[in-house]
Amino acid sequence: MNTQHIAAELENMALTPGVNACALVDSATGMVYLSAGKHPQIDAIAEAASDYWRMHERSGSPFSKLGPLQAISMIHQGGVLSLMPCGKGIVMATLSARMALDTGDWFRKVGELGRMIGR
Repeated sequence: MNTQHIAAELENMALTPGVNACALVDSATGMVYLSAGKHPQIDAIAEAASDYWRMHERSGSPFSKLGPLQAISMIHQGGVLSLMPCGKGIVMATLSARMALDTGDWFRKVGELGRMIGR
């Protein structure tokens, strides 16, 4: 993985309309690898939010018939916090404005970044 290239791509993704900030997080530990965007607390928020991902992994069997987890979204008064898989063992945490992000396009971009990370 070329960290500079990944960091540049993450910075570019943070400029997506509706995105306030985003971070790549180790799904097992919550350690933030890289972050970008305008929100000053993105690292702390992303680290804490990764607990939701681990909670789902710990209680996976009731959800197994639904297939692999695609995203977890939490809607707050001040915006939406979403978690999506982004490569093996990595989760993308995204802070976005409510109803302002094209989630289909964002999911595609996160998937592309995950494939880039996997190379």
